[in-house]
Amino acid sequence: MTREQELLLKLFTTGHLNVPERSELPGGAVRASVARELITERLRHGWFPGDKQFTLGNVGGEYLQLELTKSGQVILHRNTEAGVQQYIHQTKEFRSTESAVGEFLREREQRDLDGLKIEWGS
Repeated sequence: MTREQELLLKLFTTGHLNVPERSELPGGAVRASVARELITERLRHGWFPGDKQFTLGNVGGEYLQLELTKSGQVILHRNTEAGVQQYIHQTKEFRSTESAVGEFLREREQRDLDGLKIEWGS
């Protein structure tokens, strides 16, 4: 795993990079091609981020997570805040990993990537 991939894994897992780590990202941004490659590779183990499903509902808080099922289908899990400390869990199924990873990245950029932007042309 490259240093850039390590940093992106930390960003997607913890939601944060410190200032020195941010300066190591080319152009101070998330390169879409590198993020796609990382997520696709890690998703082969079943889940991204993480190695198992996050907690559902109120206990889980807000998150996005991808699941690769044994049948090859990819599911985007969303746990979103519906009210004060009230969360709902939703899923969206995809036929291709590429489509699911693209939507995951778009939503993460919109929600929050610790202030970082995705460089879509890279």
